[in-house]
Amino acid sequence: MDNGKLIFNFKAWMKHEQGLSDNTVAAYESDISIYADFTQKLLSDCSAQELIAFMTRMRKEGYSIETVLRRLSGISAFYDFLIQERIIKTNPCGFISKPSKWDKLPVFLNFDEIDMLLYAPDVNTGLGFRDRVIFETLYSTGMRISELTGLKVAELDMNREIMRVTGKGGKQRFVPMYSSLAEKMRAYLGVRRDYFVKDRDEGWLFLSKNGKQLDRELVFMLVKKYAAKAGIQKNISPHTLRHSFATHLLTNGADLRTIQIFLGHSDLSTTERYTHVTDDKTRNVLLNCHPRFRK
Repeated sequence: MDNGKLIFNFKAWMKHEQGLSDNTVAAYESDISIYADFTQKLLSDCSAQELIAFMTRMRKEGYSIETVLRRLSGISAFYDFLIQERIIKTNPCGFISKPSKWDKLPVFLNFDEIDMLLYAPDVNTGLGFRDRVIFETLYSTGMRISELTGLKVAELDMNREIMRVTGKGGKQRFVPMYSSLAEKMRAYLGVRRDYFVKDRDEGWLFLSKNGKQLDRELVFMLVKKYAAKAGIQKNISPHTLRHSFATHLLTNGADLRTIQIFLGHSDLSTTERYTHVTDDKTRNVLLNCHPRFRK
């Protein structure tokens, strides 16, 4: 049954069985039609992913919270009707959190700005080379700054070109390196040994010039320093690279659920998937969607 027929039947149900006013019926019909035009899919096949994308579009276009909630209410009523008609089994609106207010939109860098930042460090120096590898690691994996500074050399598998990342709550996930980053990482391990390691090596991957574990404040200052050097006008932080990672993947066609796995978000349905990010399917998401992996 196509969307037109579904919406027609929904209108009849609202008017004749629910006894809703003509204005309410018209408003709900409008909301469902706008959503159908946005998804370009059969509405009975849509999931929470399409709803989130729809909400994101409305947010970017400046719609108020009240308008968004009203449209979600109409869409939810439509899916309740489809459940009653045994066309679907679950209402996708039940899988999303309805916003009470808009949070501030995260800042992210476009592709050109990413390149400007990555090429700002002088890679002919030990410190500059380390900083370039740090930025590439943050952008290509989407890891948090605490995850980056907590990386140890032992958590790198250079044969398979993957890193084991420990996130919030001690949850671990594996993230792949694209080939040029893996090459730089191998070179950095030599620079680390010769330039950064002092009397005692505690195994941290990224070290300060004194041979200590790199702290979050220093990485924050490095991002600010090189952004200014590159002429980037935006107010950015290490977390901006995480936002840029997710935004660029989504822009290039990656699905939200896979991005959540890469980011290590705790609200995934199962935690087991954190340890399977390096399988062919999810690695191919990076190969197909992430700009650095395609170079």
